[in-house]
Amino acid sequence: MDYVNKMNLFNRKDAILLAGMCYQAYPLFYEGKLTLPQGYKLRSIIRALADVENPTEVVIGFVAESKEQIVVAFRGYAAYPADLLAAYDIIQIPFPFVRDAGKTSRGFTCLYQSTRDELIRKINHFSGAKRLLVAGHNYGGAIAVMAALDIAVNTKFDKPFVYTYGSPRIGDPAFARRFNQTIENSFRIVNIHDPYSTFPDPKYPPPFTTEGIVYQHVSTKFPIAFQLENTPRNDAIACYFKGLRQLSPMFSQSLCTQNPGFCPDTEMCMPFEGVCKPEKP
Repeated sequence: MDYVNKMNLFNRKDAILLAGMCYQAYPLFYEGKLTLPQGYKLRSIIRALADVENPTEVVIGFVAESKEQIVVAFRGYAAYPADLLAAYDIIQIPFPFVRDAGKTSRGFTCLYQSTRDELIRKINHFSGAKRLLVAGHNYGGAIAVMAALDIAVNTKFDKPFVYTYGSPRIGDPAFARRFNQTIENSFRIVNIHDPYSTFPDPKYPPPFTTEGIVYQHVSTKFPIAFQLENTPRNDAIACYFKGLRQLSPMFSQSLCTQNPGFCPDTEMCMPFEGVCKPEKP
């Protein structure tokens, strides 16, 4: 399927709703609670082990269900230092859950592997008549991509809808090719000013490793733009939500009005005006 036809499948309301769902994975991690839209019920909290050398259990997302669909949402960077160590472990290993799926980041693969069996069991309990949507922000986008491919190949939900926000690269060209061939409805939403989506680099030649490492993004890129002159703000899920809500203002307003506490606070999504002022001699 070519790019134009794929973009015709992009659902604005799904993109906005799932940005809100990804946002809710953060208060779930920090405070142990979250707010879901009317009609959704929390079905499972996703816990995983971050940091290959010193595994640390952290909450990375949740599964929610409504009458029509199931949502799997993953947060991004939040747990220090476990998340940071997982993100920077970019040595590649074979993706173990799908045949001919190339190699993926060791840090993210081991993190996903630690929760994978439980997640697949939960997914298999749902009705196959429902839509399954998988979403992730920041490094949660990488986890969402791996989970979506695994779910599509190894469960009855062979046509998941995937939306990521500021996701990094996750695997080599063979992994990207396998994912793109398997997942028709995948949208990688990227703020063009978000540096996190440029990591890891496409190539790490020897002597980084004996043979070098190559990374490639999965399809399909959906670019948006907000320049807040601040790296954390350019990557924040709240600011992604603010940038997307203009695609469907009436839906966004209704979603936020009818579900107090669900939508992120976007007041911080203003251009950064702070400067570093050197001390006078």
